[in-house]
Amino acid sequence: MMRFMVALTLGTTLLAGNAGHGAEPLLDEELRTQLLAYHADLCDWAMTLDVGSGMLKNTTDTPWSIFINGNFARMLLAGARLHGKAEYEAEALRWCDTFVGQQQLVTTSTGETGGYWGDHGPTGNLYLADSGTAATALALVARHVQGERRERYLQALQRFAVFVHTGCREDPQGQGRQASSGWVIGEGPDAGALGCGYYNGHLSTAPYTIATAVNGGAFMALLYSLTGDERLRQTATGAVRWILSKRLPDGRLPYLLDGQPSDDWPLDTITYCAEALVAVPTHVDDAALRQQVGEGAKPVVEWLLRTQNEDGSWGAARSADQQRSPGVVTLLAWYYPNAEADVRVGEAIRRYCRFLLEPARSENYGIKSLVRTTGFVGLTLAELLEPGITFE
Repeated sequence: MMRFMVALTLGTTLLAGNAGHGAEPLLDEELRTQLLAYHADLCDWAMTLDVGSGMLKNTTDTPWSIFINGNFARMLLAGARLHGKAEYEAEALRWCDTFVGQQQLVTTSTGETGGYWGDHGPTGNLYLADSGTAATALALVARHVQGERRERYLQALQRFAVFVHTGCREDPQGQGRQASSGWVIGEGPDAGALGCGYYNGHLSTAPYTIATAVNGGAFMALLYSLTGDERLRQTATGAVRWILSKRLPDGRLPYLLDGQPSDDWPLDTITYCAEALVAVPTHVDDAALRQQVGEGAKPVVEWLLRTQNEDGSWGAARSADQQRSPGVVTLLAWYYPNAEADVRVGEAIRRYCRFLLEPARSENYGIKSLVRTTGFVGLTLAELLEPGITFE
C-alpha cells in the first residue's frame, strides 16, 4: 500500500496551502468544495475506462495512448489522496504494473541494458515525449510505493533514463533506421534539449520542445528525487534552462519538433513546458534556478493573461491545441504563490474554474468525451486543490 493514503481533508490547512508566501488563497471554501466534487466525478468516470489495462474502454478517442493513460493514472493517484478512495489508488497501481510490463529492452550504445516504450505498445512510435509523460506518472507513483513493486518500477525507470542518455546500438524496432548515441544534446546553442526519438522514419536528435520538457525536465527531476543521480539533475536543469532560453519576444514558448518550428501549438507547448517548470524547482534544491524559473515564466504568464478567452478557457473550442491546454492553469497556479501573487493571475484561474463548473461549457470543452482534455483537467484541478500533489 502507498504510504500516503489519506482521507479527504477540508478546511483551513489546505486553503492556507494555496496561499503560499503570503498570497491570498486562490480558492474560497465554496469554490474549493465545488471543485472537489467536480474532480471526484472525473475520477469516478475514469474508473469506468479500465485505465489499468492500458487500453481504454467505453471511448473511441485514442484508447491506446501511453501518455493519455498515464495522465489518468496520475489523476487517480491524486484522487486517492484528495477523496480518500483506495480504489483510485489500486487502479493507478494496476496501470503502472501494466506499463512496466510493456517496456522493451535494448542494448545501448555503451553496452548497458536500456528500456523504452512505443506510444501505443511495442510497435508504436518511439516518441520520447509520449513515453516521457507516461514515465513521469510511473516515477510519481514510485515515490510512494515500497518493497518489490518499488524496485520493479525503479528498474524500469532507470533503464529508460539510460536509453534516453545513451541510445541504442541499432534500431530497437528493426526498421533499418540509424542507431543512436543518445538524445540529450550536450553542447552548442541547444545544449540541454532532447531530440524526439524516431520521427517520420528517421532518427531524430534535433530539439523537440515537448520531449525536452516532459522527459528531460519532469521525468528526470522525479527520477533524481528517487535516486540522487547527479546526471539526472544535470539533465533536468539543462532542460529547464533551454526552455527558458528559447522563449519568444511575445512570451510564448516555441514548439520545435525535429528542430523545425510550428505556430500551431502555443497552448500545448506551455502545458507540457509547465511540467518541467514545476517539477524541476520542486525536486532540485537550487535557489538560483527557482528564481530563474519564476522570472522566466513571467512573460509566459503575461501572454496567457492576454489570450484567455472571455468564457475563461484558452484556445479554439475542441481544437487539438485546446485539448492539451489545461496545463497552462497548472503553470499559473504554481506561479501565483511561488513567483508573484498577481491578482490578475488569481482571477484568471478562478475564471477558468467557473468555466468548468458551467455544465454546458464543460461538456462542449470535451469533459468525459475527449480523453486528453479530461485527463489534463483532472491533473490541473488536483494541483489547484492541493499544490504539488501531481509532482510529489
